[in-house]
Amino acid sequence: MLFDFNNNQYKYREEFDEFPEIENHDFRFTKCTCGETDSYVVSTVSRHRNFFPIVACSHCGTLRANPYFTEETATHYYGNVYGKVKREDRSPEQLFSAQRNTSLAPFFADVMEEFDTVLDFGGGAGGRTSELADLGKGVWLHEVESDYSQYAYSQGIQPYDKTRKYDLVVVSHVIEHMIDPAAQMAEIIRDCCVENGLLLVATPIIDRQRARQWLQHFHIAHKYYFTHDALIGLMANLGCELIKQNSVDAYLFRVGAQPEPDFVASCYEKGARKTKSLVEADLKPSFKGLWRYLTQWRPQSHSQKSP
Repeated sequence: MLFDFNNNQYKYREEFDEFPEIENHDFRFTKCTCGETDSYVVSTVSRHRNFFPIVACSHCGTLRANPYFTEETATHYYGNVYGKVKREDRSPEQLFSAQRNTSLAPFFADVMEEFDTVLDFGGGAGGRTSELADLGKGVWLHEVESDYSQYAYSQGIQPYDKTRKYDLVVVSHVIEHMIDPAAQMAEIIRDCCVENGLLLVATPIIDRQRARQWLQHFHIAHKYYFTHDALIGLMANLGCELIKQNSVDAYLFRVGAQPEPDFVASCYEKGARKTKSLVEADLKPSFKGLWRYLTQWRPQSHSQKSP
């Protein structure tokens, strides 16, 4: 295991309760996005020092929290906890500005002629796609947090219209929050994307870092953590062909392709191999690790009585 809740040597981003009264809510064990259940534990703690089991799929290499929220628990968490905990000091104006500073418009520079309408799915205050509106594109927003969506509308972005479909659908840092990404992304493709339309998926990619750096990503709002190959395999299985990507987190797909089982299987195999090699590399004994153990180890009391 990479990160053990009972080990107090880690440097946490900060320490706070990510989900007050978590014991009053339901969790369940789930399959991976690839449909498999075989896995091994990589962590039992979040970056905020909350108990949070993370496993790696033996079949595709995707990391996932397991067990995780039921649909009812997720509804409660995002409706009553998430905004207060994760965005406590950020106003809609501040979020819009921060998102605007990481605008997605430059990423689409070479495909601008291929779309006129854009849906920002789960886009917060809409800042990451607002520049596309400035460039003459029609931009709509699907967002459940009303404070942020209302501010986006005041900036010229339009409310999601479920009666229409869009040339480009942006799902930026949303897929890692989904309870069932395979089913939910299939629904987005079916209900929101025009035939042969474009779909952007952005999410942290774990195999672009050493395994020892993964703790910074682990928090209760994220269920999934993808490798490069596992994400491509998941989307290929949904009929999405990769068009382009950047070196950080963004992947642009064209929807409507026929899934190729052999290609999907090869992606999953590469993802599993990469995750396993990264974990093994950082669990391998080293002189530095031995020295840290010898200098930081302290004897623990064997008494089971309360102090």
